[in-house]
Amino acid sequence: MIVNIAFEGCCHGELDEIYQSLQRLSVPINLLIIGGDFQAVRNWRDLNCMAVPAKYYRLGDFHDYYSGKKKAPITTIFIGGNHEASNYLWELYYGGWVAPNIYYIGAGNILNFDGVRIGGLSGIWKEGDYYKGHFERVPYTEGTKRSIYHVRQYDVLKLYQVSERVDIMISHDWPAGVEQCGQLSELLAKKKYFKSDIDNNALGSPPAMSLLRRLRPRHWLSAHLHVKYAAIVRHEPRSQRNNAVTDHASQMTEYFSQLPKAGNADEITVDIDDLPTTADGAVANNYTNEDEIAIESYNGQDANMIEASNSQKVVTDSVDDKINLDEGNLASAAPILEYQVDTPVSFDEDTISGRPASACPKSVVGDTATGPTENTTDACGFTETRFLALDKCLPRRNYLQIIQVRTQEHNGAHKLCYDPEWLAITKAMESYMSLDVQQPELFATSTERERLTRDISDAREWVQKNIIQLSKLEVPNNFHRTAPPSHRDDSSMNTAKLQPTQYNNQQTQDFCDLLGMPNRIWREPGQ
Repeated sequence: MIVNIAFEGCCHGELDEIYQSLQRLSVPINLLIIGGDFQAVRNWRDLNCMAVPAKYYRLGDFHDYYSGKKKAPITTIFIGGNHEASNYLWELYYGGWVAPNIYYIGAGNILNFDGVRIGGLSGIWKEGDYYKGHFERVPYTEGTKRSIYHVRQYDVLKLYQVSERVDIMISHDWPAGVEQCGQLSELLAKKKYFKSDIDNNALGSPPAMSLLRRLRPRHWLSAHLHVKYAAIVRHEPRSQRNNAVTDHASQMTEYFSQLPKAGNADEITVDIDDLPTTADGAVANNYTNEDEIAIESYNGQDANMIEASNSQKVVTDSVDDKINLDEGNLASAAPILEYQVDTPVSFDEDTISGRPASACPKSVVGDTATGPTENTTDACGFTETRFLALDKCLPRRNYLQIIQVRTQEHNGAHKLCYDPEWLAITKAMESYMSLDVQQPELFATSTERERLTRDISDAREWVQKNIIQLSKLEVPNNFHRTAPPSHRDDSSMNTAKLQPTQYNNQQTQDFCDLLGMPNRIWREPGQ
């Protein structure tokens, strides 16, 4: 079966335009992946939980999908970025439907869609918050409004337990050092102000690069920096894997404790993050970003771009294996990336590289960085990872990519399903998550690592018996509204200066019940 997957960079509330762009293609899209800054704003009060200056508040398109006025025409999954209604996403920490047919991956997750194994890590890297617990709750301060979307070590270590091959991995910010694996001079020609961060090893996320090395996915997709960029990360052969499933945990903890300061990854030099922040309430829906720097459309060696009917750009990347072209229509003018998904391979534990996080696993220079190459698999995953970052949804920007996947699934149902290995990891590691400012040190002793190994093994057996054998892997369509929706002409916009209360989302309770674990995401008022 062929699965057509579209990847879009930063959303920034422009759902209508994204769906309209996809519907103009002749190739039917089965799944849409959005790389963050989704902005699932249900009402005007949610805007007070999003880290943007008040003068940029806008309701966006999402509230129409949340209220039921519109329905997403394509199954959509997204990760969280650094411009989100964080109060709503926290309700669905483990993942869930934010609206019918639109699924938030959660803080970290592995999902299956028609045989394609897709992983995601929400948020962005900032070292000062990396070792903290998930302590933030509404009402947010200006500080916690930002710290809540900073990646936590706990969520990274959960993904580090994944041992079966991942086809597509998504993060909002780029893996640290990945810019060295593509045409860096062309990137700097488009984004000159990146040079300082690159020179200081401060561009991108060290935990994301660590995961890229560990998981070796077929594709790694990112957004955040508002530029299209392609690269190939070629992986060096690995030695015989250690049999201890969590040896990497202590190695990873030591590895990150030695990292240099990574700078302030929150702030993009010319984006709205750098503007003064106030809390003086919602403003009218007349959003324009006068600080946005206009860039000419790029048509370099690593991209082929074609004009859409409304001057939008659909971007495809020639870094991949096979090009399918049919003359005479929009979809055919955009080459489609195609590859084969084989049966996932289980393997024993990996060890983390000792190289600095800013170093690319294997630098690729010259035309080889953007030319088609053969990507094979071994017992450790793929031999190379195809990195692609895209822009945000604006006219004449490179924000869409189509990936065509051949899978061994033949039912044509296009269902989103839980991943058995991830369910086991989540169940086994739930007790390690801190909801306080301090996160106790994770896997500090060999005894703790051995215990986790046993717990994951026991959880795999539990999942097999209580979920797989009972045919409960399909993600249920259990969306329901929590907060009331607003509308663009809602008069409440003039009084919605207060933050909302936190809501108890039944989807999170259902997920916790599925795994037989407590729901600690919801706290009664006053707790």
